Amino acid sequence: MKKTYLSISLILSGLLLFGTIGISTVSAAGLQVTFSTNPTIVVPGTNGYIEVDLKSTSSPINSIEITATSWDPTTVISQGNWDAKVGSLDSGESYSVIFEFKIPSTATPGLYQVVFDVSGGNTIRQTAIIQVADATVLDITSVTPASITIGEATTLLFNITNNGGADLQNILFTWTDQNNLILPTGADNRVTIPVIAAKNHTEVPITIMASSGLSPGIYPLTITMEYYDRTGTKQTVTSTVGMQITGTTTFDVVVQQSASGSTTFSIVNTGANVASSVIVSIPQQPNYQTSGTSSSSLGNLDAGDYTLATFQLTSTATNITSQFPSFNRTGTSVPQGRNFTGRNQFMNQSFTGLMGTGLLVDITYTDVFGIRQTTQKQVTISSTSSFGSLSSSTSSTGTQNSFNRNFNGQTQTTSNGSSNSLVYIALGVAGIIIIIGIIQLGRKKKLSHFSKLFKGRKE
Repeated sequence: MKKTYLSISLILSGLLLFGTIGISTVSAAGLQVTFSTNPTIVVPGTNGYIEVDLKSTSSPINSIEITATSWDPTTVISQGNWDAKVGSLDSGESYSVIFEFKIPSTATPGLYQVVFDVSGGNTIRQTAIIQVADATVLDITSVTPASITIGEATTLLFNITNNGGADLQNILFTWTDQNNLILPTGADNRVTIPVIAAKNHTEVPITIMASSGLSPGIYPLTITMEYYDRTGTKQTVTSTVGMQITGTTTFDVVVQQSASGSTTFSIVNTGANVASSVIVSIPQQPNYQTSGTSSSSLGNLDAGDYTLATFQLTSTATNITSQFPSFNRTGTSVPQGRNFTGRNQFMNQSFTGLMGTGLLVDITYTDVFGIRQTTQKQVTISSTSSFGSLSSSTSSTGTQNSFNRNFNGQTQTTSNGSSNSLVYIALGVAGIIIIIGIIQLGRKKKLSHFSKLFKGRKE
């Protein structure tokens, strides 16, 4: 029988004890006393309050006094006077008393008791329970990369730090997008972290993709981390991470038309974003030069849109070889009139390979985040394109020669050809005459010799 009474007493004491964590009420001799703690779970390094509500439920009660008689002063540090004299309460009258306390940042998590004596005719002893939470705090210290591209799967690395003094286990990491346009790929949006040691960190990889229906901009991801502290209390940490959603802005440059030195390009926005205040320009480069303006303003280009830009271009690549005289094997200059097409072609190919044949085109624009960007494209121009011709004058003998150059840098002699041919013909005729003269002279010498021999035999 005694065991039964003891068990019932323990159960009632336990119910009374844990009932006072939130709100507890006790009545005696017409005085109703209610205790409540705010907040119900106190974080180390913060303040809390114990509120005592008194109410007279019958006849007036005189000389009411509330006194805190027992607590752990190293964990629950009283703020102000914890001995309150209320005085009298008429029938049905209520009164509240606030007891402020502070929990030091070094406090050990757990449940702490504060015993109060309430006197008013009779004495009521009541225990208030203060629950101190674990000081462990999970922080998201970094997220990399800081931006994702629309339509491309990207793996984000969340760096999570345990700033507390105790290891945490089985942390549930979840994330949500309020627009449901940033979605996980290959898994769901829930990850369980087995353990994060005290004063340590871990990385959580999440592979996500932004839907094509999402416009570029900054969007929030809500991160929730749930775990149980050493008191068995479920703790929830909620954070918001801003993600920069981008859609790459890319361009294509195509030669639309080229005639008489005027070249028209088609500038196409092949990216996912609008490009604002687009300017296309031809930078200084070895193989080409512009006459007149080298830049053209195109305005705004929507995704998939294009516009035209025209420039007066001149090819300068073939002028390089004309600045160097031709040389024979001995290193001496060779007359310009002779045909050394193979050697000149080799020189042209060498310098063309050195300088490159592509035309460089710069495209400057403002992206969706208001940042000025510049991209450079290399355009291959067909050898059949027509450019303005340039002349040059170089000769090892100091005479002026005219050359007509085509696009691929080969040179062909178009002047002095007739005069050179006449020289060759004159030299040939002179040579024939000299040879005939020599033959005739030889014949005369032979005849005189045979004539003398004949005369000698006859005598």
